[in-house]
Amino acid sequence: MKMLRRIAVFVVLPLAVAVVAGYIWYRTSETGKRWRYEDKLASYCAGLIPVAESAVFTGYSTDPGLPHDGRRGYGDETYYSCGVADLDISIGRVPVDAGTTPADEDSFLARLRPTSQDFVSTPLGGGWYGYTDLNSTGLVLACSDKPFSVVVAVDGDSSHADRRDVRQVAELAVGIGRKAADRWSCSFEDAGPVPPVAAQKQEASPYAATGTCAGLGIPEGDRYVHWAKEAPASANTPVEECVLLRETWAGHEQLYALTAYFGPYAQARRALGGYPNLLDRPSGLTSHRAWATASCPGAPQAVVEISATAYAQRPNAVRFLVDTLSAFAERAVKRHGCTDLRLPSVG
Repeated sequence: MKMLRRIAVFVVLPLAVAVVAGYIWYRTSETGKRWRYEDKLASYCAGLIPVAESAVFTGYSTDPGLPHDGRRGYGDETYYSCGVADLDISIGRVPVDAGTTPADEDSFLARLRPTSQDFVSTPLGGGWYGYTDLNSTGLVLACSDKPFSVVVAVDGDSSHADRRDVRQVAELAVGIGRKAADRWSCSFEDAGPVPPVAAQKQEASPYAATGTCAGLGIPEGDRYVHWAKEAPASANTPVEECVLLRETWAGHEQLYALTAYFGPYAQARRALGGYPNLLDRPSGLTSHRAWATASCPGAPQAVVEISATAYAQRPNAVRFLVDTLSAFAERAVKRHGCTDLRLPSVG
């Protein structure tokens, strides 16, 4: 009996101490912190969040680093919505025939839109088909062997608006996209490392624009439009934007916003609508808005629109809408290899 007690003292007790010490090490050491983080990510957001790219924002913290995790929709419309630090991530598939019926605000398509009021959408670059407006980032992976695209949408805020953070968000989106493509057996062209994202261009005269605002036909010295906010023109982005402004004593006021949507982002724009007939008419015109469409080989129909704010007061306002939309749309759809541009008529 004494021998058994000695065994208990010299074997079991050290073992218990080792277990407790191991648990404390697992809970408090940096290596243990990383292991816990990796364990959580194995199932978090369907296992689609990469470790290294997400840890840039979370510091390997699971709480509050990984704040919410959800699966939404059914069947092919299933998508994943989760948080990485203060970033909201949405990951899903968009079939090539999506966007032909109205979508609700809880659908995956509702996540596919630029969100910044201060910056225009800029291509990610490096061969990746995506954009960033410094608040939101979108990545589209076209599957060569499946009738859908894998899309990653990341929504943040102005705290990630510097170029270093923007690139890290893009790297996170690409890392997620690679995992999602593997999960859904999607073959796509991997463009490699994400390059530094192009800096936002300074506002310039629309007459001197060289990017997405080029060629609008606004004369130098126009009384109503004084400035253009643009991004580099590229065929490798699902969203192209141009914003026209006027100068006042209080600063620059937005007058017109021109946007071209391609791929899943065009599908989302049609499905979410916002004004009548976008789904069933190839073009349209109201007193403050006009839209056009174009056919894109092997891809969804493009949508191009112009909208005017309450500050946009000028003679022949409707004619200006159509003429400016026409100039913007012709260049944008040509860049993307689209044809059969359908423009509205003033009547």
